[in-house]
Amino acid sequence: MKLTLETLFNNTEVFKAVIDRSMVTRDDEIFWKRYLDFEETKSRVFKAYLGTVTGVTAGSIIDRNSNKPLRQRKSLGSGYGEVAYLGDRYQMDNDRLDMIKSLIDKFNAARPADQVAALNAIIDYIVDDVRQIRLAPHKRMDIVVGDLRSDGIASVALADNPQGITLLDMELPVKKIKPTTGDKDNFITYLKKQIEALRPTMGRFSVMEMSRSTFTKNIVGSSEFKSTYKMIMSGAQVALAGGLITDAMANQVFSGIGLPPIRIIDDMVALEDGTNKQVFKDDRITLLPQDKIGKMMWHEPYEISDPVPGKTYTRLDGGMWTSNWRTDEGRFMEYGAEWIPNFTAPNKIAIFDLSTMNG
Repeated sequence: MKLTLETLFNNTEVFKAVIDRSMVTRDDEIFWKRYLDFEETKSRVFKAYLGTVTGVTAGSIIDRNSNKPLRQRKSLGSGYGEVAYLGDRYQMDNDRLDMIKSLIDKFNAARPADQVAALNAIIDYIVDDVRQIRLAPHKRMDIVVGDLRSDGIASVALADNPQGITLLDMELPVKKIKPTTGDKDNFITYLKKQIEALRPTMGRFSVMEMSRSTFTKNIVGSSEFKSTYKMIMSGAQVALAGGLITDAMANQVFSGIGLPPIRIIDDMVALEDGTNKQVFKDDRITLLPQDKIGKMMWHEPYEISDPVPGKTYTRLDGGMWTSNWRTDEGRFMEYGAEWIPNFTAPNKIAIFDLSTMNG
């Protein structure tokens, strides 16, 4: 097979191999998939249920000769969500195209036995270009879902979306709690009492999420934790005194006093200006009922049903598509997707805002 630039980018098998290879590094983990699964919506505007009942009401004990009491399912609070449009375009400059052309020439000149290695060299070179379009919408949703989990609010501002538009603005009916400066010295006791008070209406929480900074400052740095609970840690007292305690060590303490385990969130996403954004905010502790807390709603983009002539399309999960084409200005690659997170039961999520307590 003689390979050219055109056949390279228009060969769906080769392009799929590039896409698959662009998803193998730890740095490119899609964080939002820990919490949500894709679900298709046939309409861009859809009903979002906000009060799904997660517990089962205890059955009634009745007299053998009496009628059974009539039960009704609790009504679900509802609102409406609308998918957000995601898309970017990338241009491959002539220097990169010249290098790809050189690699293609080596592939065409190679013996059949060496062509696999030569093709792998081509794929390795263009992986980063494909990686950008493959992961960009996922990274945006990583930020949005991180904001919703740590603050209950998500928005996209022009400063964070250059050359885009300020469109996304979401607020969830989560339970928000703000401890005061007076709660700081006995924060662990305060946290335990608050969680116990929430259980009759919100049920049990499976995990407490927080950033590493919040963990170090408000858990490990708590005077109550140091003085009262270091005895439970026994052999870890030296590490505790040196400020080197881990979340696993803290969870030994928390499990003994009935608190949910801690999960430290260190996730970062790169922005257009070269900086990195922390996905989960500092000074927040979020209590989740379980790991999977909703769906990433997706709608099939119009361009898939009415493709533009001259473009080669590749379809990916969640209705996302990528395409590439050639003009006299160079070769371009782009993507399109229509997604929005839909939290199934946000009223079962509690967020502690420690900004006031920490001053």
